[in-house]
Amino acid sequence: MKRQSFAMLLLKGVGYIVLGNVMCLFMTMGLAMFGVNMFTNILAMLCGTAIFYMLVFTVAWKDGNAERTLLKNGRVEKPLKYRWILIGAVMFVIAAAPSVVLLLNKLFFPEEDTLYLYRFISGSAFPFINTFVPAVVTENEAWMPTTLRQIDNMSALFPTLMIAYYALIPAVTQLGYYIGFTDKLNTDKIMYK
Repeated sequence: MKRQSFAMLLLKGVGYIVLGNVMCLFMTMGLAMFGVNMFTNILAMLCGTAIFYMLVFTVAWKDGNAERTLLKNGRVEKPLKYRWILIGAVMFVIAAAPSVVLLLNKLFFPEEDTLYLYRFISGSAFPFINTFVPAVVTENEAWMPTTLRQIDNMSALFPTLMIAYYALIPAVTQLGYYIGFTDKLNTDKIMYK
C-alpha cells in the first residue's frame, strides 16, 4: 500500500462532488411530490447541504485514515498535512464553475437562459433555486407561448451566494482529512471512553 497521488485524490473528490449533486437533485425532485412550499424547500436545502458536504468530507476522511495507516506501518516518514486544502481548492473551482457561468450569463448574456441546465448540473443548488429564484407565473394561459424566463427574475446575488456555498469545500476536506488522520471517529474509542 502506498500514498495515492494528488491527481487520483482530486479525481475521487470530483467524483464525490458529482455524486453529491446527483443525489441532491433526486432528493429535491422526490420531495417535490409533496408540493413546493417553504417547509419542503427548507427541508431540501438542509438535507441537500448535509448530503453534499458529507460526501466531500468522506473522500478526505478516507485518505486521512489511509495516511495514518501508512505512517503507523512505516511506509511514509511524515504526513502531508495540508494537501487537502489544495485539493479542496481545486474541487471548489470545479464545483463553482457552473455558478460562475450562470453569473456571467445573468450579467453579460441575458438573452441566453442557462438556469434550466444549471439546476441539473448543480443538483445541490436545486432546492436553493426553488426557494430564492421566483418562478415564472403564466396564470391560466399555460398553453400560450411566452417569453418569460426564470433567469429574468433571478438576482445576480443568487449565483454569488452559490459560489460562497461551494467555498466551504477546502475547509470541509481539510477537516475530513484531520479527523480521519487523528482517528476521531473511531467508534471503539468513542464507546469505551
